[in-house]
Amino acid sequence: MGKDSGMAKLTVIPGGRSAAQRFELLFRSHYRALHRAAYRLTGNSYDAEDLVQETCLRAYPRLEELAELDNPRTWLLCVLRRLFIDQTRRYERSHVTSLEAVAEGSLVHDAPGPAEEADAALRSRRLGLAWRRLDRQQRVLLALHDVEGYSLAELTQITGLKEGTLKSRLHRARVKLGRLLRYEENAAGIGAGRGAS
Repeated sequence: MGKDSGMAKLTVIPGGRSAAQRFELLFRSHYRALHRAAYRLTGNSYDAEDLVQETCLRAYPRLEELAELDNPRTWLLCVLRRLFIDQTRRYERSHVTSLEAVAEGSLVHDAPGPAEEADAALRSRRLGLAWRRLDRQQRVLLALHDVEGYSLAELTQITGLKEGTLKSRLHRARVKLGRLLRYEENAAGIGAGRGAS
C-alpha cells in the first residue's frame, strides 16, 4: 500500500499496541474516578457518562502528553471540570426555572413506605435542590474535595487556584449550602404546616 491510499495511519508502539489500545489502557485506570466525579457534578448517570465521554474525546488527541504525565488523572479531572462548567453555562443561558417551581417540587415524594424512608427521601431531595442552587464552581469544589476526597494540593493542580483561595471558596460554598438546606427545611415545614390545617 502506498502513502496515498487514503487509509489512516495507526501509531504503533513497541509491543504492537495502537494509539487506541494505549489510550484504552490509560483511560481504563481512571474511568471510575472520572465517572464518580462526573456523577457528583451532574446528578445522574446519563449526563455523567456523556461528560466522561466528552472528556475522553478531548484527551485522545493528547495521548502522548498524557502518557508522560506523573498523574494523568489530575489533568483528566481538570478537563472534566472545565467541560462541566461550559455545559452548565450553555444550559443556564437557554433554560430558566422559577424558584417557585423548584420549591413546589421539593415536597413531592412518590415512593410509599415507612416514615423513615419518606424522611430520608425528603432530606435527600432537599439536599439535591440545595446542591443545584449552588453555583457551578461551588459544586465542583465541594464535589471534588468533600465528596471525592481530593486534597487541596490536588485541587490546586486541577483548578489552577492557590490553596488560600481554595480554602476560602470551600468555606463559602459550605456556608451557602448550609443556608440553602435551612431554607429548604423551612420551606418544607411551611408546606407541611399548610397540609395539616
